[in-house]
Amino acid sequence: MSIINKISVNTHYTRSVNLERDANVIAVTKNYIPTSRALRTFSRISGTFSNQDMPRAWSWVGPYGSGKSSASAFLGQLLSKPGSEGYNVAQGVLCAASGEIAGAFSETNGKDNGWLKVFLTGSPESLGKRLVAALAHAAMQYSEDNNLVIEHAGRISKLLTKDTLTTTEIVSAFQHLQDALEAHGCPGILLIIDELGKFLEYEARHYGANDIYLLQSLAEHAYKGQVVNLNLIVLLHQSFEQYAKGLGENLKNEWSKVQGRFEEVPFVESAEQVLRVVASAFNHSLDGAEKAGVKARVAKIVSVMAAQGALPAGLSEDEANTLFASCYPLHPISATLLPMLCQKVAQNERTLFSYLGSSEDYGMLDMLTRLKDTAEFVNPHAIYDYFITNQASSIGDYLTHRRWAEVVTALERLNTQDAVDIEILKSIGLLNIIGSKGGFKPSGALLETVLSDTGAGLSGSLGRLEEQSIVTYRKYSGEYRVWQGSDFDLEEALQAERSNLGKFALAAELNKSNTMLPIVARRYTIENGALRFFQPSFIDAASYKSVAAETNEARILFYLAGDKEDEKMFTKEVTKYFSSLDIVALCLNGTQLREAVAETQALRQVSESRPEMHTDPVAKKEFDDRFTSAELAESGLLSDLLHRPESARWYHNDINLGVSNKRNLQEELSSMLEVVYEDAPRLHNELINRDRPSSQAVSARNKLLSAMLSNGKEPDLGIDKYPAEKALYRSLLKQTCLHVYDEKTKAWKFQAPLKDREGCNLLPVWQVIDDFLASTETQERAFIELNSKLCSAPYGVKAGVLPILYLAAYIVNQHELAVFENRRYRPTFTQEMVERFIKAPADFTFQRVRIDGMRSSIFDQYVDALITGQEKGKATLLDLAKSLATVFGKLPDYTLKTRRGLPQRAIAVRTAFQLAKSPETLLLTELPKALGYPTADQLTKDVDELSGFSKNLNGVIQELQKAHDSLRNNQRNLLCMAFELEQNLSLDELRRVVLSKFQGLETFTVDTTGTRAFIMRLTKPIGDNDNWLESILMFLGHKPTAKWLDSDQDVAESRLANFSQRVIELEKLSLYQSKGQQDLAGDFNVHLLRSVKKTGEAFDKVVVIDEKVAKSIDGAVASMERELKQLASRELAFAALAKVLDSHFSESEAKPQQENVMDNLALVEAAS
Repeated sequence: MSIINKISVNTHYTRSVNLERDANVIAVTKNYIPTSRALRTFSRISGTFSNQDMPRAWSWVGPYGSGKSSASAFLGQLLSKPGSEGYNVAQGVLCAASGEIAGAFSETNGKDNGWLKVFLTGSPESLGKRLVAALAHAAMQYSEDNNLVIEHAGRISKLLTKDTLTTTEIVSAFQHLQDALEAHGCPGILLIIDELGKFLEYEARHYGANDIYLLQSLAEHAYKGQVVNLNLIVLLHQSFEQYAKGLGENLKNEWSKVQGRFEEVPFVESAEQVLRVVASAFNHSLDGAEKAGVKARVAKIVSVMAAQGALPAGLSEDEANTLFASCYPLHPISATLLPMLCQKVAQNERTLFSYLGSSEDYGMLDMLTRLKDTAEFVNPHAIYDYFITNQASSIGDYLTHRRWAEVVTALERLNTQDAVDIEILKSIGLLNIIGSKGGFKPSGALLETVLSDTGAGLSGSLGRLEEQSIVTYRKYSGEYRVWQGSDFDLEEALQAERSNLGKFALAAELNKSNTMLPIVARRYTIENGALRFFQPSFIDAASYKSVAAETNEARILFYLAGDKEDEKMFTKEVTKYFSSLDIVALCLNGTQLREAVAETQALRQVSESRPEMHTDPVAKKEFDDRFTSAELAESGLLSDLLHRPESARWYHNDINLGVSNKRNLQEELSSMLEVVYEDAPRLHNELINRDRPSSQAVSARNKLLSAMLSNGKEPDLGIDKYPAEKALYRSLLKQTCLHVYDEKTKAWKFQAPLKDREGCNLLPVWQVIDDFLASTETQERAFIELNSKLCSAPYGVKAGVLPILYLAAYIVNQHELAVFENRRYRPTFTQEMVERFIKAPADFTFQRVRIDGMRSSIFDQYVDALITGQEKGKATLLDLAKSLATVFGKLPDYTLKTRRGLPQRAIAVRTAFQLAKSPETLLLTELPKALGYPTADQLTKDVDELSGFSKNLNGVIQELQKAHDSLRNNQRNLLCMAFELEQNLSLDELRRVVLSKFQGLETFTVDTTGTRAFIMRLTKPIGDNDNWLESILMFLGHKPTAKWLDSDQDVAESRLANFSQRVIELEKLSLYQSKGQQDLAGDFNVHLLRSVKKTGEAFDKVVVIDEKVAKSIDGAVASMERELKQLASRELAFAALAKVLDSHFSESEAKPQQENVMDNLALVEAAS
């Protein structure tokens, strides 16, 4: 159950009044309650209805929800055409409140047509044009309502077509209209500007809008008495000077002068008056018992309030009983403090009446669903919950904000979930925030009345709160207070730090904080495909010359003017100082920015220097709220520079751009870039068309470059499906017609961009690349040298695109472009080189090579030597270089390095090729020198100078190509010599002889030195002859012959001598072995004895020993061993054996070898 069906809120009182919208709404007029303040104000206005000079300008000042707009709408109806519905309703309401004042209005407005009413609601823009538009609309409406033709009304509308309006023009428009209305029975013009504060805030942020002087002039104009007077009323939430905070002293003085032209009317009603309005907002449907119960409970509370001196001033106890009963379900204390609380903390959306109509948490409509019956009230703690839950974070009044922060911090410190403790603490805090105004003091008696549960123990709750030092009791005043917990004065500390700041460099501070993001030129970016933006920066009169006058990036330079002298310097010097890539904007809110930045800087210093920020939770919360508010104020001023650009003066190349709004600024930014980057290509691929592509984009680009190099003749470069690189291809190569289908060759090809594809605007950039390539004819250069020029105006190519354009240019011109990597000529651009080119483009240089003049003579000689068939007529110098490079590329390492296997002429040609710095130098200078001919530069017209050149070049090429074969042939002959065979045997004959002679010898050796492996290669029966020879030579030289150096050849020949000798010796052993098997029985061994001395001939002896021989010589062997053991070392033993062996060899020197063999065999037989 709830009381929602028994109590309702009249929406006429909860709906905020919008003057322009509601001025003619009869219900607003009918439900208006003229308060005493309003009646006095109406009386004052009625006294100005004459043609005498007198003040007719008022500023109604009051917080949100104080009834200013409602009173203005009511006043408008009072001055309507007599007899109209609105006029009659307004007269009836006013007559009921004060017949005298109603009569004064009736008498003054007794003419036929009523007043012309101009209603205007404030907005954050310049007042001038809005005011003229409202005046024109009012004049037109007045003409229609009264069926009149007002001569001057059309002229007012024409003023709206002007870009700027002067104060004189606007005031003149009013005067001319007043003169015109005189003839139509109009008593006067009522001009009401609601929420003028928004216009003033705009003026304060945009110095130079001159709205403040317009108000002054209008007030002075209204002072003059005329037949048709101008009555001016402005509605404000605070006085003029409050809006001037942050301005310089001179401007504050100017604002003060303007305020003096207006009579200020404080629109703050007494508590009694507000309570009566609140009571009128409630509709009750209570039965008799419920009404009696409410009255009884209210009377009990009122008696306590009366005893505590807490009733509103001038209100008796009986009147209070009646009034508070009408305000039910508000607790009498809630009803009393609510208007005062709203005045202190109210924001635009948080007024007394918005609370009454609110369905938000703890709003009145929400509370009606929470209250179960008429025995319950909306207590103060519920009011606290509404404002803490729904209010804005910033409260303007410093003291109120501080007390609010203390209550919030106290609740956070409370170590209990007891509902009574929380309710009491919130109630005490709320009464503390209101202060002593109205005699409110959170005494025990008052607190007893606000408990939801009347049976709850108040004393126990207060005891717990005091024990935790959450609240304290002040005996001298008899009240409880939330323990402040902080002696820190933030305002004092802030002022001290602001004084320490002195006059700081505002532009430098704003640049250091880097709070503004780059501004993208949206239209240009969409149309061109390249993301372009302006980097914002701040300058001032003292610092602008320290900023680079020209950079490669577009900038918006905000010039912060502090005074008129700064403005003069701006127009005289600054607008001419910077480059065509820069826009300079004269900011007229420099003073406000300085104040806002000073506030945030000082607060930062407070945070860093004051220990209370780390130890005092109340001070910390107060600081956090203040700092948040300061940052919002600063960011708001900075945001206005771009979101309200009309407040600044924008210049480019010393020309005022006349920016009138945000859209206009965007258009100017794009138009400027179109001029500055007039030669920029239009490439629509946001993945790669940027200066710093993502890793994904770089990967796709690398794959595209690879496809460009290898698949240039295929559609879509052979890219299947739709990976990222295909999108790059289509937007950068296919769309630009760099890659096209050739009808003649029936294949795709790369070509220079076509003029009929100017939509891509690639020709200017291509021309720069082509000019660059032309400059390389005398000296090779790297494409990276072009980066700076192409990335700058007027081209503005993004760095991510450049490798694609460079490779496309190379492919198109590859027939005449030589490529060098680290100064070494590369005949072809390989896939591996592409990867290195991307990572280190500075390592790659290019040179265009062309033939002209006397060079053509030597060129023709090369063509004869290197080019065959139909290609001769199409050959270029690079084709010749590539042909020659192909020849050298196929030569084995041996040929490229040997100095032994080539004639001197061939070595000279080879050296010229290997050391050549460029194809041009090689072909036209170095090769002719190597062949003994004049260089291209030395040629004359003598036709015999190059006689035989092509023949000699071909001869050298053949020598180089045959050098490796010559090496192998030489090695074949050495094999014949090593094995004591006939010279110049063919390879096939050599292999057959070797195989027949040495087959099976591998069984006669233990493979400790490689002899066995050598024999196995010699006697390998399978494979062709060339591989057989290469296998033997690879064994001897430890590597393939194609990789031999001259030193490897020496090693191979030495090893051949050693291994061939061993093979021959093994062959001898094999012969004796075979003979022994025929003539001897049983096991035997064959020994080869050899003696080699430095002087004299080498001797060898084959000895066959079987068992019988072994027995025959056992004694001799034993005797010899005993003698040898007597020697001091093994070396001496071997020396003795050598001596004996040498002696025996000498004795048999005269006998033929075969005879010795037979003797040996006879010895064996004899022994057997």
